[in-house]
Amino acid sequence: MAGICPHCDAPITEAHCYQISVRAPGAIWTGVSYCCPSCEKVLSVGIDPVALKTDTLDEMEDRLRKILRKG
Repeated sequence: MAGICPHCDAPITEAHCYQISVRAPGAIWTGVSYCCPSCEKVLSVGIDPVALKTDTLDEMEDRLRKILRKG
C-alpha cells in the first residue's frame, strides 16, 4: 500500500533522498532527507544508517590498529 504525501496528497511509492548534514551540540552526522517525488517537499529527515555504520566501523578499525601497534 502506498503512502500519501501530506503536502500534495500524491501517492508515494518511492521517495527522493538527498544527503544533508545533521547537527547536534558537539556532533555532525551524515544525514538524508526523504522528499516526495511529486512536490519535492521534505517528508522526513534522519541520520544516514549506512554512513553511520561505515563511520563506526572505520573508527573501530583505527582504534584496533592503535592497540595492536602498542602491543
